[in-house]
Amino acid sequence: MTNQTLTEYLKEKNLLEFLDEISMPAYVVNKARTIVFWNREARELTGYMPQDVVGKRCADQVLNHIDKTGIPLCSTDLCPLYQSMKDGLPVQLPFSVFGLTKSGKRKPFSIFGLPIKAEDGEVLGGMELFTDAEDTDKDMSLAIKIQQTFVPKDEEHIEFFYRPSAGLGGDMIYYNFPWVGIIDISGHGVAASLISMLLRTVVDIVIAYEPHINSIPSLIENELTKYQLEGLYFTGIIGKLEGSKYRFIDIGHPSPINIATSQVLETKNVVPVGFGFSQEYSDDVVNVYDLNDGPLFIYTDGISELETKDGMLSSEGLAKIVSKDDNLNSIYLKTLKIRKSPVQSDDVTMILLRNPIPTR
Repeated sequence: MTNQTLTEYLKEKNLLEFLDEISMPAYVVNKARTIVFWNREARELTGYMPQDVVGKRCADQVLNHIDKTGIPLCSTDLCPLYQSMKDGLPVQLPFSVFGLTKSGKRKPFSIFGLPIKAEDGEVLGGMELFTDAEDTDKDMSLAIKIQQTFVPKDEEHIEFFYRPSAGLGGDMIYYNFPWVGIIDISGHGVAASLISMLLRTVVDIVIAYEPHINSIPSLIENELTKYQLEGLYFTGIIGKLEGSKYRFIDIGHPSPINIATSQVLETKNVVPVGFGFSQEYSDDVVNVYDLNDGPLFIYTDGISELETKDGMLSSEGLAKIVSKDDNLNSIYLKTLKIRKSPVQSDDVTMILLRNPIPTR
């Protein structure tokens, strides 16, 4: 479709007049990502007039959208409006995009991208609605900063990696030497991040009693019943470092990987916490790994279940791309190269344990 044809289609459907009257900034691009319409509220919020932007491609960087980490969006496949047109589905990103206004000031925007389709389903272009998210971004930035303070610092033989998909996440690293573990809470975003903070306190309470590892799931479940959090469940690996040995319980979680041998461990699993089935398990469910056999890689399914062009990566696929010389950053970069979508759709959290483990 040409610009003219898309514009004519919008006029035929009376969309241009409607978009110019709504009380929300909006613009329209064709499939080549050339801006064909810029509404009145978009002018008010950004300072750009239609003649400043109409006819220009997103790649010309007139809007210069970036994400929280400074990565450009407009000229890449990371652009949410491009993703919406490519998949033919709406995309919503609250307080995640930072645009350059005509004054030179960057503003955080919440955006909603929609594909524009003809009657036969063909995608003709895309429409983006966006709002000023400055106040929300201040609150969110503070919340993100607070959550990041709970990510442990790397030690000589222990590495930690935490990258949520939406600023705040439900994954949690627990480290209170000699206890170390990883938990993946159902859900994402603000609610999941608040639950992770609560769960950290719950685990602290449980660990304070120096419990047997096999009793940890039932003890956590009993504590959680006090809060009446319906629908909450989590998987995880929680264990204790004892010299070169890591003794742990696998609570319905992806099995760790020995990166020296690229092998997924055959772990004994128990059910996830939150379904009401946790019990006082026998000591048979406790897994023991000797770090003399190689570095142990623990991770959440945000990395093992990412989509590649050949399908889901899986733990076995992840094992094939890691090596004994990897650190967590290099593992993450390897997965970036094979990820089908440039957008990280789930939280990614990882721990790497090497021998010798320091004593305290």
